[in-house]
Amino acid sequence: MITNNIEALQQALKQEKKARINAEKILEEKNLELQEANQNVIKVINEKDIQLKSLFKTIVDPYILMDLYGNVVKMNDAAADFFGYSIEEKVFNITSTLYPEDLDYAMICYYELLEKGVYKNFKARVYNKNKEVRWIEINSSIVYDANGEATFAQGVVRDITERLNDQKEREQLLKNLKKSNQELNDFAHVVSHDLKAPLRSLNALVSWLKEDCLELTYNEEIKNNFDLLLKKIDKMDHLINGILKYASIDKIQHPRKDIDLQEIVEAIIETIHVPKYVNIVIPKRLPIVEGDKFRLHQLFQNLISNAVKYAKDSDGLVNITYNTKQDHWEFQISDNGKGIPEKYHKKVFGIFETLEDHQNSTGIGLSIVKKIIDLFEGTIWVTSIEGEGATFHFTLPLSK
Repeated sequence: MITNNIEALQQALKQEKKARINAEKILEEKNLELQEANQNVIKVINEKDIQLKSLFKTIVDPYILMDLYGNVVKMNDAAADFFGYSIEEKVFNITSTLYPEDLDYAMICYYELLEKGVYKNFKARVYNKNKEVRWIEINSSIVYDANGEATFAQGVVRDITERLNDQKEREQLLKNLKKSNQELNDFAHVVSHDLKAPLRSLNALVSWLKEDCLELTYNEEIKNNFDLLLKKIDKMDHLINGILKYASIDKIQHPRKDIDLQEIVEAIIETIHVPKYVNIVIPKRLPIVEGDKFRLHQLFQNLISNAVKYAKDSDGLVNITYNTKQDHWEFQISDNGKGIPEKYHKKVFGIFETLEDHQNSTGIGLSIVKKIIDLFEGTIWVTSIEGEGATFHFTLPLSK
């Protein structure tokens, strides 16, 4: 009986020892797995830390991290360079860099940041360490801990000083340009009006002199000289009228609405002088465009009259076509005249520019066209082959 108990006890001890050995082996294997897993985690953390540090350093714009009291606790090289501090220097408070007049506004924005967690496009003036005043724009956000408690505020700073200076300079230039244009327009009106009265008197006086001289003694040379003088006076009158039209284009305000170009073009063809040898071809249906009738009439009349004037002296042809583009209409008005040399393709739109001494050519018609196209935010250009005619292309916006 005792022998049996001893054997049973020995057997139990043997099984316990075996179980303990197995347990220790399993524990050792688990420890090795945990160590390996821990090493992998540490490796990943180190790699991520290196990546974050690298990213932190390579951010082009200044980046700052501050506590909720405004103390900058971390910044990248760009921020250190901008504020004039080195990363190793003592931490500074962001409010110490703010321009005094912007401090109250900055605090209001900061409280909104704390409330919403994000604040975009904050603009203010700051001093850097060298006491230079710079305009900045900050996009900022709150950093929260695992419990959702706000711990830090971070922001990317952008120096917008040069951008604002450029914007201010552009605004001043536009203001000066507007003033200059107004002065030029006023000057054009004054000069033109002051010239028209004496020009009318001169025209009447020359006409009377011509009649009196020819009544006394008829002389073909004298008659031709008087006719030439009257033609020059008439051309000057056309020139003054052109200046008045050019100066008033952007002054007269007309409501924009849908305009039927078919009606406008047909009315123009009926009213302008079209020689019998010139044929004008238009589409069966021109589009309806958005604009004002007065300026569109000016635009098409100048271009059609110009094409008629320079078409062939025999078998003249003026062709009006158009295409629909993605966001605009493109029109073409062409003639079959002698064309325009390429070196003049841009020059023709300048005021007082004319390529030949034509009796009724003042050099203002195409400049008026260009100014109207600019008001419609379109473009105009010319293509031509010498001896085969010229085509004026221009765009108008599609109706909204």
